[in-house]
Amino acid sequence: MNGMKALSRLLTALCVASLSGCAEEEGVQAESTDLGQNSQAELGYDPGSGWHLAWSDEFNTSSLNTANWTPLTSNWDPVTGNCDFGTGELEFPRAQNVTVTGGKLVISAQRTYDNPRDSRCSARSFYSGRIHTKGKVEKRYGKIVASIKVPSGYGMWPAFWTLGADISQVGWPKSGELDILEWHSNEPTWMKSAVHWDSNGNQAHWGTGASGGYNLADSFHIYEMEWNSGSIIFRLDGRVANATFYNPDTEFQQNHYIILNLALGGNWYGFPSPDAIALPAGQTKTMEVEWVRWYQQGSTPPPTGTAITNPSFESGMTGWATWSPNGTESSAFSETYNGAHTGSYHLTHWRSSPFEAWTYQTKSGLASGNYKVRAWVRKSGNFNFSRLQIKTCASCAPAFTTLGDYGAWTLVETPAISVTGGYVEFGFHSQSSASDSSPALHADDVELIKL
Repeated sequence: MNGMKALSRLLTALCVASLSGCAEEEGVQAESTDLGQNSQAELGYDPGSGWHLAWSDEFNTSSLNTANWTPLTSNWDPVTGNCDFGTGELEFPRAQNVTVTGGKLVISAQRTYDNPRDSRCSARSFYSGRIHTKGKVEKRYGKIVASIKVPSGYGMWPAFWTLGADISQVGWPKSGELDILEWHSNEPTWMKSAVHWDSNGNQAHWGTGASGGYNLADSFHIYEMEWNSGSIIFRLDGRVANATFYNPDTEFQQNHYIILNLALGGNWYGFPSPDAIALPAGQTKTMEVEWVRWYQQGSTPPPTGTAITNPSFESGMTGWATWSPNGTESSAFSETYNGAHTGSYHLTHWRSSPFEAWTYQTKSGLASGNYKVRAWVRKSGNFNFSRLQIKTCASCAPAFTTLGDYGAWTLVETPAISVTGGYVEFGFHSQSSASDSSPALHADDVELIKL
């Protein structure tokens, strides 16, 4: 099978779904299976220099960590608001089909004859499982990596992927979707990867993949996505996939959350009948995960001297100064209106008449190196300019990011700047000539990061 064939198959993949465990239940014949037992040593992974571990689940507890994950409990998805996950999959997810044992997450699937269904959906022929981090672990950019063993057999559709955190508000594909791993039994050597988004009201799809030259099923491999503001790269066991996605699209400049699932059948297999799926009664198929990790750029712990005073504006404007060339410093203030990203307070730039405000903080004694600033923002209205910026002296040209209109809290960051004299100024600079109440910038949770 060639790469073009793999790519054409990949472009048909949409949102993925489902997970399970192997508890015996009426309508299910469960066999005795040693789940999570495999002689293969746990796979290691090195993200390389300049990356820190922002979040992980190593699955070293006795049950699913519900501070990280939510298991689905029917074939109606309350997050996306659809039946069978929009792809016609044949499984009914259950919490009992998601277990943690032997240092691994185990998602199990079995054939059933008791016709499980949500009242809003049609009956399904298999139990399986699906978990997500929505509302619990949501981040933007970085390296998202997992060590996963997928099951073999026709109709198996294991997946490791992300959706935009705003999906409940904007729907799919406007939320954006990043498929790190999808596996198809017809091309078992391939990790299929894909990107889905909205383009002027139409669905847009892009796909790539990597072949290991060996069957990926039934042994652990490392599946990875490296995502930044300009590009997305997928890797299988360190091997770069065929193509890089270059992403100016807003769907991929926002927080995403992670999904792990074991689907069966569905549109990717051409909607096969349940009888065609290679999962006989009395058998169990499992997708196993040793660990999931999310790395981001920067050092950890933060280098000495980079801690920001009052980064969330919970102590009013303590630690922050505001300069204005026209006496409108009062347009910058801490408030609770419309809610903060975290805590109760956030910074606002707002005035019902023209204003300009530069709200900033300074740091000195920094180690030489490259730095950037990150912050969460919401913004609307008419600005001449509005920026998150950093500079190395009062009169120096800043490195800045122009802030767009964000209806929801959005993580933004400046370009990196080289610091050699140990000093930076950073913050928010905005100017509006509007003589109305429309221009409003809200900011919260500011970070100074050494790369």
